[in-house]
Amino acid sequence: MKGEHRMLARPFTHRRGLGRTAAAAFVAFALVAAACGGDDDTTVTEDTEAPDEAPEPDDTEAPDTDEPDDSDDTDPPETTEPEAPVVTEPPAAEVEPEYGGRIVIGIEAETANPWQPGEMQCAASCQFVARSFYDPLVAVDTELDWEPFLAESVDVNDDATMFTVTLRQGIMFHDGTEFNADAAMENINRSFRSLLIEGAVIDVARDPEGNILMEKLDDYTFTLQTGFRGNPDEPISWPLFPYYLGGQAGLMASPTWLAAVEDGTGDPTQAVGTGPFVLQSYAPGDRTVVVRNDDYWHSDESGNQLPFLDEVEFRVIEDSQVRGEALRSGDLDIMHTSDSLVVADFENDPNFGYVDQDQYSETNYIMLNLTKPYLADRDVRCALLQAFDTEELIDVVAGGAAVPSIGPFTPGQEGFLSDNGYLGYDPDAAADAIAEWTAENGPLTINYSTTPTVTNLQTAQFLASEWGAIGVNVVIDQIEQSTLITNALFADEAFDAFGWRNHAGIFVDQQYFWWHGVSINEATGLSLNFGRLNDPVINELLELSRSEFDPDVRRGHAEDINRRFASECFIIPTSQTRWGVHYDPAVQNIGRTPVPDDDTFLRDGAGFPGQVHVHALFLAD
Repeated sequence: MKGEHRMLARPFTHRRGLGRTAAAAFVAFALVAAACGGDDDTTVTEDTEAPDEAPEPDDTEAPDTDEPDDSDDTDPPETTEPEAPVVTEPPAAEVEPEYGGRIVIGIEAETANPWQPGEMQCAASCQFVARSFYDPLVAVDTELDWEPFLAESVDVNDDATMFTVTLRQGIMFHDGTEFNADAAMENINRSFRSLLIEGAVIDVARDPEGNILMEKLDDYTFTLQTGFRGNPDEPISWPLFPYYLGGQAGLMASPTWLAAVEDGTGDPTQAVGTGPFVLQSYAPGDRTVVVRNDDYWHSDESGNQLPFLDEVEFRVIEDSQVRGEALRSGDLDIMHTSDSLVVADFENDPNFGYVDQDQYSETNYIMLNLTKPYLADRDVRCALLQAFDTEELIDVVAGGAAVPSIGPFTPGQEGFLSDNGYLGYDPDAAADAIAEWTAENGPLTINYSTTPTVTNLQTAQFLASEWGAIGVNVVIDQIEQSTLITNALFADEAFDAFGWRNHAGIFVDQQYFWWHGVSINEATGLSLNFGRLNDPVINELLELSRSEFDPDVRRGHAEDINRRFASECFIIPTSQTRWGVHYDPAVQNIGRTPVPDDDTFLRDGAGFPGQVHVHALFLAD
């Protein structure tokens, strides 16, 4: 049965969800965003020169440096209005579950720095793989609540500053180490303090040595508390914090294995978790194979021990069209894709099953390195945005199969607006702004990086043509996805503009570490705030949102953030991401992994869109 649920208009105490309105999310808290996938390891570099002379300026004014220029008649691209969350129970299998068998899943990319939870750069493919051998402390269900998973309960005090976690008993890691409070606390202390994750949980209290402040109450119970920037003397309300225990920071690895990796006697690529499968082999850039955990602690709704499958192979095929061909030929049993053309090709094909993950999804956009002097200039950023028509881009590259985006939020998300002040297509204003900038500073060259797929190269060539027409030189650099992410993490010198995909979820608090200036680590150079955005207006709105209980007030803060993105052109949005997970109908039970001790199921895509849980899958004869 469900625990007590209350709305977030006031302080609360409960054991599980936060209430239907506040908890309406399949939280996409993976810690590293994925650029769209690639097809090979080839690096394509193309120089596109701007015309010798920029187009003759006319009387159109360049974008104002303080307010968006809305003086023309250009309408923003048509976008989709927010919709109420769709809550559906996944269909039951057509036949009774059967044990045995092997499936192959096609994924878009390799994971950089596998497989320690606090170190892996975890995009959609990583979430798919890692959740086969790791379990999280909490998970998100089909009713869009967070639910205890490895935890038995998470109790929250009235002002959401203290969280008491009670763990399930009798669970073992794959190496025989017991899962208990010591193990969970060790994982939290390692992950929350890692260079990759610490910015995401910066408001969790720490002790003077920088360790996460926790108190062990007994062998299976411990507490965490909040503290502004880690200061326990300044607790802050954080009502949505339990969702973070269902993301990468909440994945539990064997402390025995973690210690062995640390002292050099363990292999960081041979993960040891509590999950339904055990990692058997890992070949970087090729495949990961996991085999059945015969001692798995969880069962399906009928009491059958999970998992059903004997083996799962995750095969890296970077190009979505090649993955689609592999599924059609029978080389794959399941594949995921965010390529609009491939999704459209499969969704009405009666020969394949289809999971549509288009709610609260990511935004496709051009991310800009705001530390570069020319991209720190709002006029240049807005000129790059106004130089091309996003609807024409979608028609050319995706056959019109995608929905244009005008900001960082997608429909359903807290903060989505159909009109946020987006500047729109205005090549004359863009040319004027670039002409003025180059007259003062000399020629402008932008390095545009993306992953090696045909679709992404077409996008890059389209942008190079449109930007070249307003006087910007463009260098196109196609690189493998994990390298692209690493370049963004460390602000590599080559990082000017990236083709990017990110910001799924519904709560604006989930974007805190992507957008708040505090996430920029000057000492290490590593930042989850990839664009190095440090805007005082957005910083303040994110801080207000984090501690806000009232969803209407929080939504207002999120909408103001959306408008700020539009007025300052911090990113260049292109389209809304739509994920499809396509599969051979012989694969049964997708979406039927139960929430422990409950009558709901885990929400596929809750770790990150493009992912389904493999716990309950089986093959029908």
